[in-house]
Amino acid sequence: MCGRIAQSEPSRYAQRLKALVDPELDWHPSWNIGPTAPVLGVRERHGERVLSEFLWGLLPGWSDDPKSAARAFNARVESVATKPMFRRAFERRRLLVPVDGFYEWAAVPGSSRKQPYFFVRADGSPVVLAGLWEYWARGEDHRRTATVLTSKAGPDMPVHDRQPVVLEPEEWERWLDPELDDGEVLRTLLEPRGGVLVHHPVTMDVGSVQNDGPYLVEAVEAVPGAPA
Repeated sequence: MCGRIAQSEPSRYAQRLKALVDPELDWHPSWNIGPTAPVLGVRERHGERVLSEFLWGLLPGWSDDPKSAARAFNARVESVATKPMFRRAFERRRLLVPVDGFYEWAAVPGSSRKQPYFFVRADGSPVVLAGLWEYWARGEDHRRTATVLTSKAGPDMPVHDRQPVVLEPEEWERWLDPELDDGEVLRTLLEPRGGVLVHHPVTMDVGSVQNDGPYLVEAVEAVPGAPA
């Protein structure tokens, strides 16, 4: 799963992804973003990439249950093309979710505690995750919502059995292309690969979204017995 991310300056992501910044964007960096909170994402709009704000948790336009978004912050690549919640967005409304990094927790043998780790790109550039987006409106309530795709764990994810899908620069254009609706072609972009991510243990404070600040991503000594 992927349920906690860090996102900093929109200009950094816009430059990296060659995107325009939504003029209505009012963003404050956060190092501890969880489901239902605002997240940044890049979609294609009128032939241009635009960096905008979304609520993290997909809510299809046909849904009459806004609370269901809280359960749809991830979409599994194994079922995204067929599950009603995600199927139309997978076909037409794909998203790039640029992050400084993301967190994952590992069980510690003999302990009830879990050690959090922060995953970043080895080359220091933003991690670009594969996402989907939807637009939902009921009366005065208008929302752009998003989800992050997850796959089985690859070589760069030794602490969990799943991970978010990381897209490489040469894959961004195809992922965003609204005319590309071939599920087999799209799924070739969603396989985990190795040699992209590195990770380090971080403070237990990240376990609560009430805690925020750059100190959350700093390396600390892992709990004894935690995976390397």
